[in-house]
Amino acid sequence: MMRAIILATISVSICMWVGCAKIETPAKKTSLTFPKARIAVDAVGLDLAVAQLDSSQSKTFETFWGLLDQQELPLKQRKILDQNGLRVAVMSPHAPPELNHLINPRQVEPDLLNEFQKQLHERGLLRPQQRMLSHQRISNREGQAHKIETSEVHDEASWVIESGDAQTAGFGKQVRGMMSVTTYPQGDGSVRLVVRPEIHHGQSRPRIGVGQRSFLVESAQFVTPVDELKFELTLRSGESLVMAPTNDVTDMGRIFFGSYGTSEKLSDLDAEVANKPTPTHRLLMIRVVQTQMDDLFSDSNLNEKLTTSPMF
Repeated sequence: MMRAIILATISVSICMWVGCAKIETPAKKTSLTFPKARIAVDAVGLDLAVAQLDSSQSKTFETFWGLLDQQELPLKQRKILDQNGLRVAVMSPHAPPELNHLINPRQVEPDLLNEFQKQLHERGLLRPQQRMLSHQRISNREGQAHKIETSEVHDEASWVIESGDAQTAGFGKQVRGMMSVTTYPQGDGSVRLVVRPEIHHGQSRPRIGVGQRSFLVESAQFVTPVDELKFELTLRSGESLVMAPTNDVTDMGRIFFGSYGTSEKLSDLDAEVANKPTPTHRLLMIRVVQTQMDDLFSDSNLNEKLTTSPMF
């Protein structure tokens, strides 16, 4: 009995001592961890946009173009593009304010409307004319070619490709200009863009290919790659490649960005303004918005917009 009392006393004393003592827990080991990449190692996030400009914007466009970096391409390549009616420049992450003036919807001017159009306008049926034709964000893998439609469908067109003293002529129906863009991440946050113009023309024809261990049948037009005008640029996140025709909008500039008078057909009650100016040319913008280096070491530009246009 006495032994049990002694053991109980010792147990109580130990419990009291432990309760009053400071209990230390082993320190947690700290380690440097990187956030998970949101895109594949060899992928690049791109913003692609095509806008239709009109005759009322000529001065604004030339001012805008003058604020871009036109020296990124080698002089020899710039001369070949200019000879064929095309021009290329690089826009910094901070776009000039003229960009929004170029691509924002053209507002309705009531004073220039006829009576019928004024009635539509009062009922909210006459909407501003959209200048931005397309805008999409894609993730492109290394060596993968993505095609961008830059022109309307021309009922028929002829072309001559100038390359020094050599000339290559062609003709087609249902002609559409496209740009094939291939990306190559450089590992330092920059991306090499390879741009190749392509002329798609003729009736769509069935074409058999192989994919997923089976035969695939798809319809496609005849494709004429214009390797003479292929070029490449290295851009960093936030920078944009901008492409447009030269002032006269002729030659290949007309094929890829001009108008042949076959504009889209719109319904009578569609949001069409009466004083619609004459379309002049289109504008292509390709912006690098994300690389894996952005994911690892900095805040990604993925949520930044190419423009503050209300369309977005």
